[in-house]
Amino acid sequence: MGCSANVLNIDILKESIDLIVGITDDTYQRCDRALDTCNRVVEETQNEENVSRGLLEAAKAVEAAKYAILAEAEAELAAAVAEEAAAVYSGNPVAAAAAAAKISRVTRRVAEAREEYEQAKQHRERLEQRYEMAVECVKEAQEMFETIQNAFHFSRREIERATEEGLTRLQWAYEDLSKYVSETAPEVLIETSEWRNWEPDEKKPVSPMTVHDRLNVSNAVLNSILVYLYATDIGFRNMVDGYRNEAKTTGNRDSVILKIRKNMAGRLAEETVIKAFSPLGERVETQERVYFDDGGYTKVDLIVRKLKQPLILGKGEGMGAREGADLAVEVKSGKKEYLYSQMSHMQKQAEGHTKLSCTVCTRDIKELSSEKEAELRKTMAEAGSPLLGMLPLKEELDAACIEFVLGEKKNVQ
Repeated sequence: MGCSANVLNIDILKESIDLIVGITDDTYQRCDRALDTCNRVVEETQNEENVSRGLLEAAKAVEAAKYAILAEAEAELAAAVAEEAAAVYSGNPVAAAAAAAKISRVTRRVAEAREEYEQAKQHRERLEQRYEMAVECVKEAQEMFETIQNAFHFSRREIERATEEGLTRLQWAYEDLSKYVSETAPEVLIETSEWRNWEPDEKKPVSPMTVHDRLNVSNAVLNSILVYLYATDIGFRNMVDGYRNEAKTTGNRDSVILKIRKNMAGRLAEETVIKAFSPLGERVETQERVYFDDGGYTKVDLIVRKLKQPLILGKGEGMGAREGADLAVEVKSGKKEYLYSQMSHMQKQAEGHTKLSCTVCTRDIKELSSEKEAELRKTMAEAGSPLLGMLPLKEELDAACIEFVLGEKKNVQ
């Protein structure tokens, strides 16, 4: 499954740690720069608000002055009109002519004063609109800044949490895999590395024997899978540590062994199949839900997407697929009685598969009576998911898990 699964190339984990730290720091710097930009926008809008307020206050002062000039001219005009009326009433033609001339002169001043006042008023109104817009811009800029700032702080906490968890897992993986490499014989490392890094031949279909060899793994490979799970899966690590502590503190070793048999062998079988089949396709998807017409659903253990090469699982119809097709796989681990008891369930699961599919199980199926084995294989073949009894025996899976959790034996092949 790529270089990350290669126990001989554990330096990639250290490189990943450094890369994550670098990416995290770069992300923080980018976010800080974005916040600085937003803060500058707020400051610029506040400056504009201050400028607009100053211009508005000046415009109000000019408008008031123009209004005072207009009021003075109108008062003077009213006085000239009164003078003219008095002169006419008194029958003084000279005074009346002088008053009329004054009215004409003051009327022009009133008209000019009114025009200037109207211009000042319109200018003030435009500046009021400008100021209102500036106030709204400040409000929006502040809201934008607060929203981005809050989002950044939330995202930063999430990034810190995820980074801390990821770096912890990578550090665990590096330390555990380093310890595994240091304590494992070179020939075992070569065997496990070859198994993990195997790729299908570009010019040949994948044969049933190749599938058999990928699934019929040694104890060394099983142990390397357990080591890798312990190093990279925090849930698996917690489970293993819990069993070790329970066995140590209570002394109830038999109870812990029962839990290991019940809870770990199945996970080991699934992980073995995932890693065995992953090189066959472009990617692997696990636990995908497939819904039935009645509203129910099943989870497919894994689907190998876009096979790189043609695949042959065995003889007969429905036992092969072309390059680019998908392969659905169910995994069952258990002793012969359990496998036989799961026939109906496996048959139901097969209904959720499309096109090529198979059910991989432990070799315990071969310990059934010939009649029951034939019945089980026929049922699954007719369901479209033929049985491949190629995984190690349930007892072998249990032994590998028990040894990993409680034993001290090294370099078992």
